[in-house]
Amino acid sequence: MKLRSLLLSLLGALLFLSGVLIGLSLSAVVVWGESEARIYTSYNAERRLKVQCPLMLSPVASGVVSADIINPSDEEIKPVVSVEVSHTKIPRKESQTLTLAPSGSGTVQWSVDPSDVIFERLILVNILQSRYRDNPSRLGSCGIFIFSLFGLPGVQTFALVFAISLAAMLSGSALWLYARWPLNNLATNIAQPSVVLLVITILALLTTIPRLWGLTLVLDALILLIMGVIITEFGLFSQKYSTNL
Repeated sequence: MKLRSLLLSLLGALLFLSGVLIGLSLSAVVVWGESEARIYTSYNAERRLKVQCPLMLSPVASGVVSADIINPSDEEIKPVVSVEVSHTKIPRKESQTLTLAPSGSGTVQWSVDPSDVIFERLILVNILQSRYRDNPSRLGSCGIFIFSLFGLPGVQTFALVFAISLAAMLSGSALWLYARWPLNNLATNIAQPSVVLLVITILALLTTIPRLWGLTLVLDALILLIMGVIITEFGLFSQKYSTNL
């Protein structure tokens, strides 16, 4: 019975840590793409511009990047909006001139495809709204990760990896608790940081959707720190449990 409980708890722990690692990997590639996009550009601006990009694309698919350009003034403006997209040798650049009525808005969009991939897995995009009279310049950036599971489109692959991470963490937690219930002091010491790790990993995954990459980076660092604590505690737990067999 003790051997069965040990095997189930080990399986649960492996499932849980696998889910955490999958979630960490998914959030980390989003951070990688967003940070690379900001380094890659030659543009400068006074304020931030919100852009819309797919988080993930299939290696054989194209996607659309866009931005909403707003005129907050009480006069007509004609700002130039430029896009800089990563390319094999030099960035691809295109521009549009918009005519915006007072307090009006307009949308610009461009297509990206696998020919824009650099670093083997990333498409980097920067959109610049140039300064026009009293309207300040604005710059928005995004990174698109190129990956597909089972030939699925990027958005479905992202959702599937997200779901696999959650399922592995939750099922692993349930299996470990089932094998170890009721918890002794050492098992409680493992369970407490594991709950924190579960919550932080879910938060890190959720922050990738609105591209809060700075917060995602902090959460990923916390995940690595807490994983170290749990692995240390689990090693102590395994040694103590083995001596009692």
